[in-house]
Formats: sequence, structure tokens, C-alpha cells
Amino acid sequence: MLTLYKKETNGKILYAEYWIEEGQVVEHLGTVGTYGTTTRTDWPGSYRDEAEYKSDFLTRFTDQGYEEASNQYGYVLLIQYPMKSMSGSKRNLWLKDKASEALISELGWKGLGVVDGHDMGKTANPVTAFALNIYCYVVDEKLGIQAIKRVLKEMRLDYTRIKIASRELENDGEYLLKYSAKKDQEFYV
Repeated sequence: MLTLYKKETNGKILYAEYWIEEGQVVEHLGTVGTYGTTTRTDWPGSYRDEAEYKSDFLTRFTDQGYEEASNQYGYVLLIQYPMKSMSGSKRNLWLKDKASEALISELGWKGLGVVDGHDMGKTANPVTAFALNIYCYVVDEKLGIQAIKRVLKEMRLDYTRIKIASRELENDGEYLLKYSAKKDQEFYV
């Protein structure tokens, strides 16, 4: 999969991506935060290999001002669920898998970004506390947070327990709490 982005003068970000699936090349284009349009073409078609297709795709879209995501823009969003123990419960393990699966689909199909992993364990809170953290890379902080909140609520994935924090990708600064379902403003990674 290759995803390219283009920032418009009005602040919107466009995406163009492709992947090869089940004997077809899939192109997915749109505005970040929307489902966009998808076209499928039989693979390999007139192309010798994926390298040739990738080169053509890059030429078509870089000529229009698209570029690969970089540290120039983007955010790491951290979705945090509280846990009662270091290893978590069966529910925490189920939640990790189901929430990650829902977020991969939502962020991917809307051109927002990707799930970039998770961890479980003790937080830096001076009072002993444990958490499940799911990390997402997104190109638009506000749209990313909205999409995460909506999909976790719609899928009934313990939405009333989450906290969402953010940091800019270009620096390794602290995460700043952007949303707390319980209005608790205390946050530790």
C-alpha cells in the first residue's frame, strides 16, 4: 500500500492511495475524513510488475502536488482505556483487538491514517494505575479524534471510559489530553 497526501490552500488534505488485492489494483482517492472513491482494475493489466505501477502512480500524483506523508504534518493520537491490573483482563485483551480492528478500518477508509500499535501496563501516574494504550498516526488531529470517538461509540467499544491524547509527529513532546469521556483531566502515559 502506498498513500500520498496533498494539502490544499483551503486547509483540506486530499489523499490518493493504492494496494493490490485479489488479482486487482485498488485506487482509493478522496478528501481526508471522507470515504472517497474506489476503483478496481485487473492486475497486472498493462504493467509488468508492481514497481512499474508504483512509478506510474507516483508520477501521476506527484505531478499534481501530492507527496508521501512525512514529519511535516501529522499527529500521534493515543487512545487510553483504564485497566485494573498489569496484565489486564480478558475484556481488555478483547477490547485491544476489537478497537484496533475498528480503528484500522475507520482511519484507513477515510484517508486519515493508521493504527501504529499498542501497549498495556503501568502508567507514569505516581498513584499505581494501569492502562491499555492504542497508538494511531493521523494526518488531521481534529478529524482523527472525531472519527475515533464516533467509531468507538457506534461499535460499543467502552467509549465511556476512553481518554484521547495527542502530540505532533514532528517533535517528541508530551502528549496533551484532548478528550476524556469522564471529564477527568489527569492523564499519564
